[in-house]
Amino acid sequence: MKKVVKNILQYVGAFLLAIVIAAIMRFFIVDFYSIPSDSMYPTIEPGDFIVVNKLYMGARFYKNFDFLEGARPETVRVPGYGSLERNNVIVFNFPKYNQHGEWEMDPQTFYVKRCIGLPGDTLSIREGINFVNGKSGYGNMQDQQRLHRYRGDYADGIYRAFPFDTRHGWNIQNFGPFYIPAAGSTIPIDTSNYSLYQRIITHETQTPLYIRRGQIYLDDSLIRQYTFRKNWYFIAGDKVFDSRDSRYIGPIPEDFIVGKASFILTSKDPYTKDYVWRRFFKKIK
Repeated sequence: MKKVVKNILQYVGAFLLAIVIAAIMRFFIVDFYSIPSDSMYPTIEPGDFIVVNKLYMGARFYKNFDFLEGARPETVRVPGYGSLERNNVIVFNFPKYNQHGEWEMDPQTFYVKRCIGLPGDTLSIREGINFVNGKSGYGNMQDQQRLHRYRGDYADGIYRAFPFDTRHGWNIQNFGPFYIPAAGSTIPIDTSNYSLYQRIITHETQTPLYIRRGQIYLDDSLIRQYTFRKNWYFIAGDKVFDSRDSRYIGPIPEDFIVGKASFILTSKDPYTKDYVWRRFFKKIK
């Protein structure tokens, strides 16, 4: 009887140890996501099950879980062994507007996109082609060339782009130049760039930014410049004609980013449910 109990305890212990090891891996090392949409086609296809490297940038944790009760999500990130590079594919939390109309992270919604603009970069789209600091080659160039040549109509909600104002009038064919904020960088703030950075500054400070008599106020304080507190990134889908990305939502802050997409672990056809063997263990690049 003692031997049976001992064996049971050994099996239970091994099972609990396996759970602890799996949890540590999910928290600190890797995570896994199933891809439902084709916005990153052809790099990532619907039905792909991808592995996300959390060690690269450093694992991100929630400081608390007050956001489950409607509070703002707050995170902390441990040091990683690398930093994002242009054209890296990332998984991040998509932004949302809360009940107060404030822009914040949605802890339950994850997107995968390509990072094409880093903090401190200046990004433009010229006749459909992405340019970062004056150079092209960022994002899906084949689809950008299609957009460059396209002369047809666009479905509703596709053509006009961030910040959706008449002063700039940006669209997915001609956008920018737009400076992507880097932590510690300072820029002048006036009515000409107010719409570009209003949401970013409000998000960082949790304080309303508004125009009054042609001048910019942060709460009750008149400001003529602003020093950014966070690093921000410009992300884009490889499917240029159908992707909810920074062309529409603007840049995303670093604390929204989960990690770098590393490779496709498995893949299933979303319609037939058959395994797509050719995509197993395919590196994401």
